[in-house]
Amino acid sequence: MEQYEPISARGRGLRSRMPVRLRELLDALLSHASGDYSRSEVLRQICTSLLRFSGSDMVSIRIDEDGRATRSSAVLMEDGSDRVHTHVFHGPSQGSGSRDAGADPVPEPILQAIMSGSIAAPIEYCTRGGSFWIGDAARPILLRELRDRDPAGRTVVIGGDFPSLALVPIRVVDRSRGVLCLASRRRDFFTGDDVQVYEAVAQTLGVALAHQGAQWALRERVKELTCLYEIAKLAQRPGMSLETLLGRIVSLLPPAWQYPELTSARIVLDGHHFATDGLKDGPYRQSAAIVANDRPRGIVEVFYTEEMPEIDEGPFLKEERHLINAVAETIGGLVAHHEAQWALRERVKELTCLYGIAKVAGRPGIRPDDFLTEIVGLLPPGWQYPEITQSRITLDGRSFATARFRDSSWRQSADIRVNDLSRGVVEVVYTERMPDIDEGPFLKEERSLINEIARQVAVTVEHWETEAEASRLQEQLRHADRLATIGQLSAGVAHELNEPLGAVLGFAELVKQSPELSARVAGDVDRIIKAALHAREIIRKLMIFTRQMPTRKTTCDLNHIVGEGLYFLESRCAKEGIALVRRLEEGLPPVMADPSQLQQVLVNLIVNAIQAMPGGGTLTITTRSGSGNVYLNVEDTGIGMGPDVQSRLFVPFFTTKEVGQGTGLGLPVVHGIVTAHGGTVHVKSEPGKGSSFEISLPIEDSQRADEGR
Repeated sequence: MEQYEPISARGRGLRSRMPVRLRELLDALLSHASGDYSRSEVLRQICTSLLRFSGSDMVSIRIDEDGRATRSSAVLMEDGSDRVHTHVFHGPSQGSGSRDAGADPVPEPILQAIMSGSIAAPIEYCTRGGSFWIGDAARPILLRELRDRDPAGRTVVIGGDFPSLALVPIRVVDRSRGVLCLASRRRDFFTGDDVQVYEAVAQTLGVALAHQGAQWALRERVKELTCLYEIAKLAQRPGMSLETLLGRIVSLLPPAWQYPELTSARIVLDGHHFATDGLKDGPYRQSAAIVANDRPRGIVEVFYTEEMPEIDEGPFLKEERHLINAVAETIGGLVAHHEAQWALRERVKELTCLYGIAKVAGRPGIRPDDFLTEIVGLLPPGWQYPEITQSRITLDGRSFATARFRDSSWRQSADIRVNDLSRGVVEVVYTERMPDIDEGPFLKEERSLINEIARQVAVTVEHWETEAEASRLQEQLRHADRLATIGQLSAGVAHELNEPLGAVLGFAELVKQSPELSARVAGDVDRIIKAALHAREIIRKLMIFTRQMPTRKTTCDLNHIVGEGLYFLESRCAKEGIALVRRLEEGLPPVMADPSQLQQVLVNLIVNAIQAMPGGGTLTITTRSGSGNVYLNVEDTGIGMGPDVQSRLFVPFFTTKEVGQGTGLGLPVVHGIVTAHGGTVHVKSEPGKGSSFEISLPIEDSQRADEGR
């Protein structure tokens, strides 16, 4: 701080001052105004320098600008020491005139009149520059304002603790005005020469304060722009998470405020807090809401940890209001951008998942099990947290899951529906608890994704089954064509063989009747006759298969035919250790059929079933009706058949039995008889699980008509 001669050694007023002292004072004032200080601190330093220079007991400076008053005062301590007390007051420019501690010793109306240049007083109290001084404040003076309509004015007694007062107007800039007030406890302390010196000081002071205000405002704007620029730089860094970004931004806020050493900051977003180190909620707080996508998401807060003078918004500048609003708006934009980028990444992940499924489904020749195994591994990367995501697909009771799948409380699922029937489910689980969003921890977009995956699986399954059905129908068509070809050939062969077989049998019978035959020759003739009869039986079955044998249809009760057939086969079943189960529907509608041929169908199926259970088992015979048909089902618990055997069941002479145990015509004959009656044969069989043959025959027309009614 600048040094002047001690107050006790000074003479009265400025009469003993040297010009060099004034120059030192002006240099000090300019130095104060050029420093990196706020307006309050500059006024504080200037008041102190003026107090030491003037020898006054009090110096105050009042500056009114932009509707705001700033007043700083320095008072000499009453013990006579050169210590000073400084008081700074910020408040409205139009005061009430009350004098609180540290207030000017002059009434507010006089101060306002001096600052506006509208005061008129006796010549001995005023200068042409608009200054006012008095040597005894207790003396009444006639005072009026130039704008006062009452030309007589009014008598004013200033009074107070300071008899000597000097009030000098300060011109800062167009919108700012002020007054320099010097006071002494000694009467007639100031002279006209002193006041002129102070007018020169006030002129320099006005220029210095204008410069200081511009420089200080520029520094504050630079701090604010630096803050916004650094935030923009952070936002441009690739790969930075939103949490890291907000943690960096909050550290940039305190240096941009007027008192960085007293400033703490906090950002709250969706309940998550990001704060400067050692955050303390101070007595003063400035805040702005964070809005992203038209939805309030959080708040930006700035605190002063100590009480500071009030300016525009409490101790905060109006520019700081603009800044915190800009910061909040920038954060809102960053949040919206981050969420848009995040949503885009999530959509890319979901589309990649669906594309992968489509690629796997379109791979030629892929088996269903391989398809489901592959796509279940494509699901976790399509979800928000792939590192804790596991998945499972269940179809028709079979499950395909990722390696670490386990049931979890955080589960999302969708049914696999094929032809409006639920066939399975697609499941995605989180192995750890995550924050709730739309559907628990899952996004609404992930609900759409899992539904689409379930739909894609269903479409693929339906496509496979359609292709399988088409393949089955094609094979059935080829099989029917093959059977027709074999039937034509068999019919021709049967006709060609019947005549020579008849001749063989006829001549064999004639030879057998010869009395001259030895016993050995007679035995050979019997064997010839037996072989010929066997050949004729085969030909008869071929004729039935090729529908060459005439049928004698009549109204039949299928339950009655089953009862007669089982009468002859029950004993054989018991002998083979086979349990016979009957499930015959009562009141079964009649069918139009050849009873003997249906009897043969039943016998052939039962004999086949008995031969399929060499170690015993259960034979179930079931009859039922529905959909205009009656059904006969013969089910065993035998060795069963694989797909290859099932594809050739009705091919004549195909058999899996040992030589001499079958001709391979039993099931072809069944197929021929049933087909000739307008019915169908359906087979279900698995190796080791037995076989089921279901015969369907149309109900007699009259009975069907009754059912329709």
